[in-house]
Amino acid sequence: MTNSFNDIRNSKTLIIWGGNPAEAHPVSLQHLLEGAELNRANFVVVDPRLTRTAAHATEYVRLRPGTDIPVLYGMMWHILKNGWEDKEFIRQRVYGFDDVRKEIEKWTPDEVERVSGVPGAQLEHVAKMFATEKPATLDLVHGADPAYGRHRQRARELHCAAADRKRRRAWNGRKYFPRP
Repeated sequence: MTNSFNDIRNSKTLIIWGGNPAEAHPVSLQHLLEGAELNRANFVVVDPRLTRTAAHATEYVRLRPGTDIPVLYGMMWHILKNGWEDKEFIRQRVYGFDDVRKEIEKWTPDEVERVSGVPGAQLEHVAKMFATEKPATLDLVHGADPAYGRHRQRARELHCAAADRKRRRAWNGRKYFPRP
């Protein structure tokens, strides 16, 4: 996902998923750090490696390689369980979310921790920040995208989480969940 620098700079919660802009895109890192400082924003990095970017984060989520989708489903599990989702946005713009919800229900905090190594309490904390401290931005970087083979599915799930929280423009919801 590509977010504008304005979106990044104005966010209260910034999640970098599978990327290391400190080395790969230092200009964007400066926008992230400046926005995080100006807004006292939460800056979360989700990555198997403790990168230079993760060293700047207020919250670092270390997951096992290839477990991006279970961790994301775990975050969504907390968002749905606590009613933090934007129900009206999902109803109007996201087709097929009931099917996704059924899959999410399988990914309890205990199961996510067993598979990914991410502690349940940390997962709930990050999910709450993402869902309630608005505006938020979720930046899918190529580390979570092409790695481990299932990049299209991983990208869909990350877009789904963003749509779940009304973080992306409406066209992304239709792009990945087209009307029949």
